Amino acid sequence: MLRRTLLFTSFALALAISGCTTTQRSVSANQNSRVSIVVIHHTTSNFEDSYYVLTEPTSRPVSSHYLIPEPGDPTYGKSRLKVHQLVDENRRAWHAGVSHWGGKDGINDQSIGIELVNQTWCHASKENTDPETGYPERICFYPDFDDGQLALLTDLLGEILERHPDIKPTHIVGHSDVAPDRKIDPGPRFPWERLARLGYGAWFDDETVIRYWERFLGEPLPLINIQEALATYGYGIEPTGEDDEQTRDVLRAFQLHFRPYRVTREADVETTAILFALIEKYYPERLDALLLVEETLEESIEEPPMPGEETDATPETEATS
Repeated sequence: MLRRTLLFTSFALALAISGCTTTQRSVSANQNSRVSIVVIHHTTSNFEDSYYVLTEPTSRPVSSHYLIPEPGDPTYGKSRLKVHQLVDENRRAWHAGVSHWGGKDGINDQSIGIELVNQTWCHASKENTDPETGYPERICFYPDFDDGQLALLTDLLGEILERHPDIKPTHIVGHSDVAPDRKIDPGPRFPWERLARLGYGAWFDDETVIRYWERFLGEPLPLINIQEALATYGYGIEPTGEDDEQTRDVLRAFQLHFRPYRVTREADVETTAILFALIEKYYPERLDALLLVEETLEESIEEPPMPGEETDATPETEATS
């Protein structure tokens, strides 16, 4: 019995030692980070409620990689703001939901989600409905984002980009960008231009916008070109040539991001000029094709000449004897 015990112990020890050495770890040059997108959200709730929803099991479970509080929130309970990491960056947080960006669906697999506590709220009318959607008319209130909160965000973005250098400027986006049919966060008060000036995210050059604005005032682009440009930039939109609901939702998201002072859901000249300034800056290889206006069938059919009217194509009459 003792001999059998000693043999078993020796075997277990040898197995444990060999188990430590059977895997040889090497580092391949042929790899990159799984993370290619950062999605910024606002919570609409205070810190305590947001923290609970993002960390505890609920009937509709959600999470994010990071949660950043705002000052003056009595539920936070700390004098100094800190970034709270809730999910490891190497794991999948459930923050974007049904989403699309850059030609890919379901971007939770490849993104980092950052929630900012910002207590936006809306009041819904009990008597009036939106004629387009059928939902109650709403009026919404969007508080400013605090400078201290934004400083924590920019520091965090800098650290994320160091760990995941493949994240492009056009891939730092809002929840409304990746889910335009159902989300509006982080809302019209979020300072996208300020972040871009610090090196985090995309923004247009004013002079380029002016050039396209002048051009499109005289020669407006067809809607299908604008839809194709929005898809090139990253939005989930099907180019139909129609002023449909998906197009108006995407235009709202685009305007919330790049023209928050006037959100009309319309493809006006200013919006189109901003869009093509961004395409020229970040996707120049696609610019010429997106500016090409297809000739319509009606335009391509020449009207027949009137009786007795000669055209350049009229053949010469053969001489008769």
